[in-house]
Amino acid sequence: MLNTDLFQRFERKAQVITLKDCGAIAAYTGLSAGDKVVDAGTGSGFLAVFLANIVGPQGRVCTYEIDGHSAKISQQNFERAGLRNIELRQKNILEGIDEQNVHLVTLDLPDSEKALPHALKALVAGGYCVGYLPNTEQLSKFVSEGERVGFRHERSLELIAREWLVRKQGTRPDNTGLLHTAFLAFLRKPFGKL
Repeated sequence: MLNTDLFQRFERKAQVITLKDCGAIAAYTGLSAGDKVVDAGTGSGFLAVFLANIVGPQGRVCTYEIDGHSAKISQQNFERAGLRNIELRQKNILEGIDEQNVHLVTLDLPDSEKALPHALKALVAGGYCVGYLPNTEQLSKFVSEGERVGFRHERSLELIAREWLVRKQGTRPDNTGLLHTAFLAFLRKPFGKL
């Protein structure tokens, strides 16, 4: 079991993919032990650590990051997590994906729609490509390009988490919450697609 307190001790460079979004990615794609994952736009490595914990020692997460500073931070976070099934590649995923027969590709980078042909080629039939997209324009572009290259659009989500104050004097929503982080677009490679 992954100790989620670990994420509080990770070094961060910029916005990270939060646990609410990580959980939705795992849940809606059916990710499980032994699966192979490609993650692009590693950042601080939060999503890669979350996914590597799910796929376990029989699975593998290969994560692509072109920024040297982010790569250094994420590598340190991977070491803190103690997971040995994560491989960091300091490479631009827009130039191609080295891995094949992958079950999930996650894309969290500007112009992520440009990586979709590579993702389609790397995935097994029925595999998923999930885009983490901050605004509606990126969401629309990602889904349109995904369908154009041969993916099937399964769903797009925006997840909003709101905590509640449970007290003797009354239970009510907290005044703060984790509202919009990004949109998640779930594309699936059709069965029988090369």
